[in-house]
Amino acid sequence: MKILIIDDEESLVKILSKVLQQEGHEVFPAFTAAEGIEKNRLVEPDVILLDLNLPDLNGMKALEKINEGSKPASVVIMTGAGTVDSAVQAMRLGVEDYLEKPVNNETLKLLMKRIGQKLGLLNQIEALKRHQLEMYRKDYLFLNDPEMRKLYGEIENVAQQDNLSVLILGETGTGKEHVAKLVHAFSARAAKPFVEVHCGALPETILESELFGYEPGAFTDARKQKPGLFEMAQGGSIFLDEIGELTQAVQTKLLKVLEQKSSRRLGGVKEIPLNARVITATHRDLDKEVAEGRFRADLFYRLNVIPLTIPPLRSRPEDIVQLSNFFLQESCQAFNKKVSLFTEDMLKALAGYSWPGNVRELKHVIERMVVMSKGGVLTLKDLPKEVREAKSAPAPAKGVQTKSDAEKENIKKALAQTNDNRSNAAKLLGITRKTLFNKIKKYGLE
Repeated sequence: MKILIIDDEESLVKILSKVLQQEGHEVFPAFTAAEGIEKNRLVEPDVILLDLNLPDLNGMKALEKINEGSKPASVVIMTGAGTVDSAVQAMRLGVEDYLEKPVNNETLKLLMKRIGQKLGLLNQIEALKRHQLEMYRKDYLFLNDPEMRKLYGEIENVAQQDNLSVLILGETGTGKEHVAKLVHAFSARAAKPFVEVHCGALPETILESELFGYEPGAFTDARKQKPGLFEMAQGGSIFLDEIGELTQAVQTKLLKVLEQKSSRRLGGVKEIPLNARVITATHRDLDKEVAEGRFRADLFYRLNVIPLTIPPLRSRPEDIVQLSNFFLQESCQAFNKKVSLFTEDMLKALAGYSWPGNVRELKHVIERMVVMSKGGVLTLKDLPKEVREAKSAPAPAKGVQTKSDAEKENIKKALAQTNDNRSNAAKLLGITRKTLFNKIKKYGLE
């Protein structure tokens, strides 16, 4: 490890340096606070041994300056017997430990060994995090479309502001869950939990108890305490998918939790502090939902601090080819199949279809073809009829079609593809059967 010693006692610094160098560490001495602050900036040490009584600056003030550095180090305070209280106070500010003078060599060695083990674990975590990010970068969402490239940049920037709420907008099947995972993975919260909740898949009573937990006796079947999902996401992120499906009652409770940054379990009286980034997603037009009184305006403004919009697949035909090849490789590996590249006619047909179910539908189509294939090359005849016989049409002009129009069109296509089987259409669209019925009624598609 690189160790910086900041102490005005030259004899002590010389002794400590010799002990640490014999243990294989690289040592940098500094005899004033100013010199130590400058060497910290230049050397970026792993550990700093800091004396509290320096001639030019109080050790606590020096610690503040050191903490402003770009790379945080593990700081160990060195103090005389009369200033142990100051060392304890420094530990409350986040220093690693303290050593009383005269420093015991064996104690110093053991402390450096413990810090080295801790730093090793932290480095492993960072390596895993980098690996995870690299795997995400190789995943199917990272494409060449200009709008998608812009979105990637927004995701990385947004991830750094890890206390602000994010609202992900996009049609069903565009990859909102994947974007939410990227926001979490690129943030400082990446090593903490990522908790997912599908707001449209659970009845109101169950959803409330899942989100906020409950105490024994809160309701008939509540026999023991259950922490809520907000609690389980402590330090990490909670992803509330299809936030537009929340009832007014749950919206009100959620707003209170966001405002107070705490929650109370059902049947409980204790407020539990919460520290989780809230990421939400919806395919609904929430502006319209607010205007028509179905979604609370104050909650919408709380959630819509940073919006991220995913373009539909039909507006980026070049990505369809890239995605198709990705899903082909993924499916072959998953199902232990050997299928070579698509034919040109196949790729042309894939690019010419409107994909009402977006990326999710494309993935399912490729999987189905791979499973049914007998090896060799997938050709046009292997495509589902609705894709094979679809007329190629240019992508719609951006901004012309409203979200409601697009949603209505997607539902019509999903119903047509499934011969009006509403259960299958709901699965294709990634929504519940009840939600589909409500949308059919809303758009007059009965």
